[in-house]
Amino acid sequence: MYDKRAEVLASKFGILDKMQNLENALLDIDGISEIKFDIDNYPDLRQVILIPRYEVRSCCDSYFIRRRSQLEQIISTCLEHGLCGSGDMIEDYGEHWYIVRDCDRTWPAYHEGLR
Repeated sequence: MYDKRAEVLASKFGILDKMQNLENALLDIDGISEIKFDIDNYPDLRQVILIPRYEVRSCCDSYFIRRRSQLEQIISTCLEHGLCGSGDMIEDYGEHWYIVRDCDRTWPAYHEGLR
């Protein structure tokens, strides 16, 4: 994984394979160049926070149409990897998205001392 801090936590929580697969799929989306994850609260909340760095290349299409399409691809990819809406707003920080997703039952629960 690109995000080494998240990699250490993902390994501890038993979700490293899921996180690596998610990261690889997200990096396949045009314009996504890197992703940081915040999974500090995974044991308690079973959430993954994604902070993908993006660039929207515009040529003929509108910037906003392309940006919306990119976000829809991120959401779709998250759904394919067992991450659904959390109810939190998706925030756009200009070159990074801030996206909070809930984990479905395919993501294992973490129990201290069992790993």
